[in-house]
Amino acid sequence: MQGRDPGRHGVRPRRGGFSLVELMIAITVLLVAVLGTFVAQLASHSLLRQSRETNLATADLAAAMEQMLVLPADQIPLAGRFPPGQPIAAFDGLHLANERIVPTYPGFTGPTPPDPLPIVLTLTFDDSKGRQRVLRLASMKTR
Repeated sequence: MQGRDPGRHGVRPRRGGFSLVELMIAITVLLVAVLGTFVAQLASHSLLRQSRETNLATADLAAAMEQMLVLPADQIPLAGRFPPGQPIAAFDGLHLANERIVPTYPGFTGPTPPDPLPIVLTLTFDDSKGRQRVLRLASMKTR
């Protein structure tokens, strides 16, 4: 009886490793973390696309306004390219779906534009989710 430990007789030694329940809990925690990361990635991608669309729309508005502001004030509402309430043909569908830029001139009613001439450009387009978006840019042109 020298080689035996009398206190351990009949007790099975504990094996190392994970039980099935511990393994299932670890997989569940890992799955929740991966799904959370995936959802965050999708939301980030959507926000990035929306930001790019807004940047394109803002750049198109600025380009249209620059084209208008290089003209003399009395030619802006009367020039064939920028009639009030009519879309600017050069920007129709330029970069975005159903993109339209329409100029308006608040306070302009007659043949002579006021000094300063207020200019409001309204851009409408359909975003990547099919929703219509509207952006406006306003400026003034003096003689």
